[in-house]
Amino acid sequence: MHPASVRRPPGEADVLRASEFAYPYRHAQALGVLRLHLAPTLGGAPAAGVWWPHGRDLTREGPHLVDDFPKRRGRIDRLVYSPGDWDVVAEEVFTRHGRIKVGFLPARRTGGLVLLRLLGSEIIRLRVVWVAPRTDPGEDRPSSRA
Repeated sequence: MHPASVRRPPGEADVLRASEFAYPYRHAQALGVLRLHLAPTLGGAPAAGVWWPHGRDLTREGPHLVDDFPKRRGRIDRLVYSPGDWDVVAEEVFTRHGRIKVGFLPARRTGGLVLLRLLGSEIIRLRVVWVAPRTDPGEDRPSSRA
């Protein structure tokens, strides 16, 4: 059922509920805080970072990354990854911003790398770490130490 065809009681605001979300294949369940550390951009050097997804299902993790990516850094309009690194893969993901096209790295390029293209064509290389991050008391960001 399209959100515009939903009949509401008189006086109820026009707010999309999770069941009326425009992209029905997007998981509405929150995954928690986006576990991401981005290095500062320095004089034209390629941006890089580390991402700790909550699982290996890109259909859930991709939208979480796009939707919760720091706004001050820009908006993601494309993801590129190695399908061999994920249990559930996708050619597109559905986010609050709409459909995001997803591309594939060559099969030999495994090992936890995701490339993000931001609007304006900046590319960010993320190293993917599936071990839950730990924050040391003296650090302001997660570490991947076991």
